[in-house]
Amino acid sequence: MERCIVANSILKVKEEAYKEVCERLKSQGNSPKLIVFFSAQDDIWYYAQCLYKDFPEAVSIGTTTCVNFSSEGCSKNGITAMAVYSGIECSAGQLYEVNRHPARYHMHIRNALKQLTSTENTCCLSFTTAFGHGEELVQDTFYQELGDTIPVIGGSSGGNVIDASKSVVAMNGNLYKNTCVFVFIHNLQGKIYLAKENIFKPTDKEYRVTDVDCDDYVVYEYDGIPAKYAMENALGVQYEENPQLFNEHPMGRITNNDIHITELNKINPDGSITYFSRIYNFTKMVVLEKDDFDTVWEKTHKQVKENIENPSFTICINCHSRTIMFEKDGRLKDFVSVLKKNYGKYIGVATFGEQLNFANLNQTMLLAVFE
Repeated sequence: MERCIVANSILKVKEEAYKEVCERLKSQGNSPKLIVFFSAQDDIWYYAQCLYKDFPEAVSIGTTTCVNFSSEGCSKNGITAMAVYSGIECSAGQLYEVNRHPARYHMHIRNALKQLTSTENTCCLSFTTAFGHGEELVQDTFYQELGDTIPVIGGSSGGNVIDASKSVVAMNGNLYKNTCVFVFIHNLQGKIYLAKENIFKPTDKEYRVTDVDCDDYVVYEYDGIPAKYAMENALGVQYEENPQLFNEHPMGRITNNDIHITELNKINPDGSITYFSRIYNFTKMVVLEKDDFDTVWEKTHKQVKENIENPSFTICINCHSRTIMFEKDGRLKDFVSVLKKNYGKYIGVATFGEQLNFANLNQTMLLAVFE
């Protein structure tokens, strides 16, 4: 019996796509303990219900994406699912009201933890609805309950529509809005290694945030200069002349000698800039530029291999903007192939935000690699 199966279908008709994937998941003759699945926004409700109906004993958790990619292929249609049949135990829950008060539901985290026999070699996989500014509140809630004992890796629900009212996540047959769904995964057969990959590198243009609205993700000033003008000075061009150049140079939050990427959302009429993740006052920021893709991919592989020689299966969370960038540069197939070559059976999702160890990131790839 295989420990893990990845199944995908590129069929456009959802009934046919599900049938193809379901047959593959049932090929082991017993129920999986965990199913992670991704699909387009229009059809996720159907896949969520069908998976729960056919595999009621499994924890099924999923979210939406603009692209399905896995060790079985890459497609913008159908469904991709990973089923784990042995060597793990897991427990799940939800945090509601993520844009306001997810901490009210902290007992859901405690109750899920109580179902595990051990928290050694355990991680928390989470998916949070996007565009409600709830990611940092969710991460704070996890930190209050978990501290540094269990790492958290997750993503904000992806797709082709930037609309908070249409952002959903799925768990055990149900769809949720304004919610974080999570599952604790305890690996009984070895370690779990979490990796973060930045495809951008720092330039010599550094600033200090001197005026910011943290709640609305708006930076008014860098070093006392309106944020727009500071960026124009750094890039040597006015925004109106080349807006794409600004999208190609995100900002990096410098935190403990690490860089957390922060993506531009929009330039406001008053010269402020709205971002896709929270920035605090007096944060040290650096303008970023593209790094060499192949060099970065190999560096990540080497880092993972030093910690887990032979991955059993891997969950990949890759930013929506990174995915689109690879596609525009003609490197998406290369990216998918590199993941398959280096990380065994894997499933990937394109998200509108990435969360790792209580930080909310943009334009980042995260890996949860299981021994």
